Amino acid sequence: MARSRLSWQVFSAIVLVALASVLAAGFIARRALSDAFAVYLGAYGAHMGPGMGIGRMILGAAERTFLAGVDRGIVVSAAVAAVIAAAAATVLAGYLVRPLRRLTDGVEAIAGGDLSHRVEVSGPTEIEELAAAFNAMAESLERSEALRRRMVSDVAHELRNPIAALRAQAEAVAEGVMPLDEVRIRSMVEDLEQLSRLVHELQELAVAEAGAMRYDMQATDLCDIAAREVERARVLATPGVALSVACSVDDGSVVADEFRIAQAVRNLIGNALRHTSRGSVVVTVDRVEGWMRVTVSDTGSGIPEKDLPYIFERFYRADEARAASTGGAGLGLAIVKRIVEDHGGQVFASSVEGVGSAIGFVLPAAPQE
Repeated sequence: MARSRLSWQVFSAIVLVALASVLAAGFIARRALSDAFAVYLGAYGAHMGPGMGIGRMILGAAERTFLAGVDRGIVVSAAVAAVIAAAAATVLAGYLVRPLRRLTDGVEAIAGGDLSHRVEVSGPTEIEELAAAFNAMAESLERSEALRRRMVSDVAHELRNPIAALRAQAEAVAEGVMPLDEVRIRSMVEDLEQLSRLVHELQELAVAEAGAMRYDMQATDLCDIAAREVERARVLATPGVALSVACSVDDGSVVADEFRIAQAVRNLIGNALRHTSRGSVVVTVDRVEGWMRVTVSDTGSGIPEKDLPYIFERFYRADEARAASTGGAGLGLAIVKRIVEDHGGQVFASSVEGVGSAIGFVLPAAPQE
C-alpha cells in the first residue's frame, strides 16, 4: 500500500482540523442560539400562524430568516476557515518538507559517493539538529575515506619496501652477485622483522577494534611498568638522546592487564624515540584526582597543530616521511587508544612544533587502603 507524501499529510491534517473545529463550534453555537431563542420567544410571546417550530414554539418568517442567516454564517465561516487553513498548511508543509528533501538529496549524494556534499542547516530546531548531525556524519565519512585510501597506500608502501629489498637480495645471492654472508643475512632478517611487525600491528588493531581483545585484569604498578619499558627501550634510542623515567607517587597501582598496558607504554616510547634525534625522552607517572597518569615527553620535532586531533586514528601520520625509522605505520597510537579506552581510561596529547610533544594516558587509580 503506497503511503501519501508528508506534505499532503500535513496539508490534509491542518485543513481537516480547521473544518472540524469550525463546524463543531458552529453546531454548538447553533444549538445554544436555538435554545436561547426559544426562551426569548417564550418570554415575549411567539408569532402564531404558519411556520416552523422550535419545541412547542411556532416561528414566523422573521424568526426563520434570522436562523437561516445564522446557518449561512456557519457555512461561510467553515469555507473561510478552510481557505485560510489550506494556505497556512501549504506554507507550513513547505517549511517542514523542504529541509527534509534537502536531507534526502544529501543522503542520495553520499550514497552515490559524493562525500563532500553538505546540506543547509535550516528549519525547525529538530530538523536543524538532524541536518547538523548529517553534516557531521558526512565529514566523518569523508575523513574516514581519506584515511582508508591513505591506509591502502601506506600499507602497500610498508609491505613493498621490505619485500622489494628481500627479493633483490635473494636474487643477487641466487645469481652469485652477492655472497650469503653474515651481513647479508642480518639485512634480510631486518626486512623480515619489519614485515612481521607490520602484520602483527595490523592483527592487533583488527582484534582490538572488533572488541575481541582479552584482558587479564589485576592490580599492577605503573611505575614498575614504566621503569621496565624504559630499560628495554634504551637500545633503540639514538646516541645523544637521554631516556629516563620519573615516578612521583609511592603507589602507582591500577587494576589493568599488565601486558597490554606495558604494550601501550612501549608504543608511546617507541613513537617518541622515532621523532627525537637529540635531547631527551622522559616517562612520567603521577596521580591526578583519582587517576594515574602516564606521560611520555620528548624534545623531538613536535606535531603540527592541525594534525594533533587525529594522531590516535589508525594509519594517520603527521610525519609524511616514508622511511620506517621516522614515519612508522601509523598503528601504534591507535592501538594505545583502544587499549586505554578498554580499561576505562583516556588518551591525551599536546605538542609544540619544533619543541617537542607530550603524549600519554590516564587510568582509574586503584582504591587506596
